[in-house]
Amino acid sequence: MNRWDLLTWISIVVLGVGSVAIFAFFLRDVGGILKGGGGKKD
Repeated sequence: MNRWDLLTWISIVVLGVGSVAIFAFFLRDVGGILKGGGGKKD
């Protein structure tokens, strides 16, 4: 495996994990967003 293959796989993992994390944050706040509350307010 050369350097470019390794960088490609690292990029794929970073993009995948980032997408899942953003989706998880959205799902956590979706109830408040749909009700017009703008998400959690601390």
